[in-house]
Amino acid sequence: MSRQSIVEPGASFARQITRVVTPLGLTSRRSPRLCGEIFFFVALFVLPGAARADEPGISRQGNWTLATYGAYSRSFTGERERIGSGTVGIGYYFRNDLSLNAELGYYRNDQHGPEANVAAADILLRHHLLDRGRFSLFLDAGGAVSYADQRTPYYGTYFNFMEEAGVGSTFQLKDNLHLLGGVRFYHLSNARLDGPEHNPSINAYQFYLGVIIKL
Repeated sequence: MSRQSIVEPGASFARQITRVVTPLGLTSRRSPRLCGEIFFFVALFVLPGAARADEPGISRQGNWTLATYGAYSRSFTGERERIGSGTVGIGYYFRNDLSLNAELGYYRNDQHGPEANVAAADILLRHHLLDRGRFSLFLDAGGAVSYADQRTPYYGTYFNFMEEAGVGSTFQLKDNLHLLGGVRFYHLSNARLDGPEHNPSINAYQFYLGVIIKL
């Protein structure tokens, strides 16, 4: 059976899908689960793709963004640091699905010694692997410099470097406002500025949630 005899130009989406699956026997009562899975697959991948043409996603070349998010981190090596943070940043998509972001962050480190207040500035590269209009999935990675009012970790230094990488997603809430969330691994140390014997580090998982605005 030719494709032309199955799909009619101008027919409704549901009618076209029904014409495709009916010859295969997938609309019978004996296979409702399989039929449902096909409709779910089409709704997940075909419909969002069609919506993207009418409503471009956040990761189009030339877009500027403003993001703010809060995060909670817990170290998994050495001392068990607990860190709360808030970040604000601006980004620019220099290519489709690729943005460069400059961020400023404040961290409150609940550590074994005196609690530390940490200020950080970082550069972050974000790559959207999937952009379906309202929803996107991305990877990001970057580096930062930080300074604290107490040694961080408590037997470390005031000045440190940060490295971070993770996975996240965005979801459009309305107009140019998107929900932003994800998880990252990050590493903090002084890169042996005071020698290899005085270079304690923090290795932690960070969970963050906030919003991102397309300007």
